[in-house]
Amino acid sequence: MQSMKRFFFFPLLLLLASSQAMACRCINPDPTRAFIRADAVVLARIKAVTQVREYVARMETEVLQSWNLNVTGDTNILMVFSETAACPYVGQEGETHLLYLNKSNGPPEGFWTGKCKGNRLESHAQAIEHIQWLNRHGRKT
Repeated sequence: MQSMKRFFFFPLLLLLASSQAMACRCINPDPTRAFIRADAVVLARIKAVTQVREYVARMETEVLQSWNLNVTGDTNILMVFSETAACPYVGQEGETHLLYLNKSNGPPEGFWTGKCKGNRLESHAQAIEHIQWLNRHGRKT
């Protein structure tokens, strides 16, 4: 009986562990699909990252380029939020990222991003491909 319990326990443990690891796995969309799904796209340098609420991080960014929507008005500073519980997308201070954003009434209200939207570190090969596509097909603001 004891060996029977082990027989069921270990596969169950492996299944649970793998489902946690796979929760954030995804295939990032191609530039066309990522652009269509986003309200705005920005190339932004991350100035600071702070935890503003449980499970919510805020990235203070300096927008270097934007497409589809002017997100900063008269300034080039934009706060971008990301949920940190499930599948976050949070960069580090000093890095430059291509970010696909969606407007949300919050809380907090503003622009949000997350994993699986097409976001990439600027130096990543796919980010370069997306930026080239955006410069040809997106509307710069």
